[in-house]
Amino acid sequence: MLIAILGPDGTGKTTLAKALAEKINGLDYVYFGYNKESRDYKYFDLFMKSEPRNIFERIFRKVLQVVNDLAVFKSAKRTHIIADRCPIDRFINTKIQARVLRYYYYFILKISPHPNFVILLDGDSKIIFDRKKEISESHIKYALLYYKEYLIKNKINHILIDTTKHDIDQTYSIAINTLESQLL
Repeated sequence: MLIAILGPDGTGKTTLAKALAEKINGLDYVYFGYNKESRDYKYFDLFMKSEPRNIFERIFRKVLQVVNDLAVFKSAKRTHIIADRCPIDRFINTKIQARVLRYYYYFILKISPHPNFVILLDGDSKIIFDRKKEISESHIKYALLYYKEYLIKNKINHILIDTTKHDIDQTYSIAINTLESQLL
């Protein structure tokens, strides 16, 4: 089973994903985010983490990243994985930025299996913005709107947890209770 934790920067995705992986036996943590140093690649790890020399290397890396992610999705059929972000996240963010890459990520979503369950970390965009100040408040608002639309449109089983109304302990409690019922 693949469980993905989604939400804008500042909602607590990494903190929650790592805590759940530590608490729930047999739940492996995987980082699908943007920080290439934090990602683990089954193959070509050194190449993927080095600086690209040209556009062809950048494109080749994108292809290898998709292959790696698909291998993780495939392994989720045999084990339980909690993913800090997933390809849905890249599509949503490029859609907000109106980047041409959103079509690439849309295609990737079409060939990738969806997570079996999503925990969407939600909340007041001003409070979320004040936590990290990495992305704008309007970006946060749109991200939350597009995540919800995507999950509903694609009938992906999910819960919303408002991390601006719940502290980390409450968020963790809600998530663990939900996951324990999902994993049974």
